Amino acid sequence: MNIDPQWWDTAVFEGRPLVEHLAARDVSALLRFLRTRGLSRARLAALTGLSETRVRQIAQGRQRVTSFEVLERIADGLSIPRPYLGLAVSSEATPVRFADVFADPSLHDSWNALLGVLSARSNTVGCAGLRRPAEGQSQLIGAARVATSGPHRSRLMALEAHWTEFLSWIEANGPHPARASSLLDRANALAVEAGDHHLVSYILMRKSQQALDDGDAVRAGRFAQQARRTPKLPPRTSALCLVREAEAHALADDATASRTNIDLALRLVSEPTDGADHLGGHCTVDYVRASEARCRQMLGESAAATRTYEEVLAAWPAEGRLDEGVWRADLALAYLDDGEPERAAIEGLSAVRVAEQTSSTRALRAVGRLLPRLRRHRELTVFPRLAEAYQGALVACQD
Repeated sequence: MNIDPQWWDTAVFEGRPLVEHLAARDVSALLRFLRTRGLSRARLAALTGLSETRVRQIAQGRQRVTSFEVLERIADGLSIPRPYLGLAVSSEATPVRFADVFADPSLHDSWNALLGVLSARSNTVGCAGLRRPAEGQSQLIGAARVATSGPHRSRLMALEAHWTEFLSWIEANGPHPARASSLLDRANALAVEAGDHHLVSYILMRKSQQALDDGDAVRAGRFAQQARRTPKLPPRTSALCLVREAEAHALADDATASRTNIDLALRLVSEPTDGADHLGGHCTVDYVRASEARCRQMLGESAAATRTYEEVLAAWPAEGRLDEGVWRADLALAYLDDGEPERAAIEGLSAVRVAEQTSSTRALRAVGRLLPRLRRHRELTVFPRLAEAYQGALVACQD
């Protein structure tokens, strides 16, 4: 069993985020957590330079670790960033004095600006190569949060929540989407504690999206409704919540409720905006119409779905390239549902190309739902090309 560095930021143990146990230098809780993750006492002893007997006694709470030297050995052996345990990054056994540095509002602003740049980049050319930088920034902000107090700590907590949510989006579009769930939970806990209600609502919308991917209409609807109850939400974020709720209704075969939510969302995104919605800005009229097409597709209205997809994708913007792969895969499925297997295969090939260009295994998973149904149409000349391109893209999109 290997140690996953994400644990230090995303894991929750005994009702508290693990990072809080680390900040308190609760080595006993740390060792108990690692035992639950399958690391033996012998393995922990080898990694930390402690005896197995001492590992057991610390885990049982019979000994405490107060020596900086031992704490440094534990941090280095378990690949825990030293600041997480309040240690200096150098070999000097003195606590880090970060508070003044991390209380600088200009530093907070630069983290926000960097997140905006990376988010725009992910939507345009995909998330490839972003996971490790995002992890590093999230860890650094977490260390800063632990080192500060008061309003600076609250702002850093909200920043950490933003970065953690972004990291979950990277994972959702990557080859290991299961990792996204715990990251979203972590982001939600941070946003709630920070009092960032807008971000909490957005994260709940993302949870609804995850539930839809899992085919769970009940959970998807519940999360979307909970998100929408947040007062004074910006119009675009409200529209996103309405879209997720519409998709949940469509999945549950409630056409009337789905149509009502889409109409409300279209009304919101059609209104003039001041551009202040930094979370829901991508929710445009075309985005809502693409979601409308998905709803119609789920409701069995494949002909109407294909018409809407075609209209929307004809002018889909380059800054939304990541979503385009998913929409094209959905259009391919709609063509197949409408009895047009050749057009389905051709559009599936387009979806694969976009997916490979954006390293989106999320889009490839959508294409993967198309291929088994197309196998009965093997006589299509485009089918072998689609199957080969799909396999090649799967390999190319791995981390």
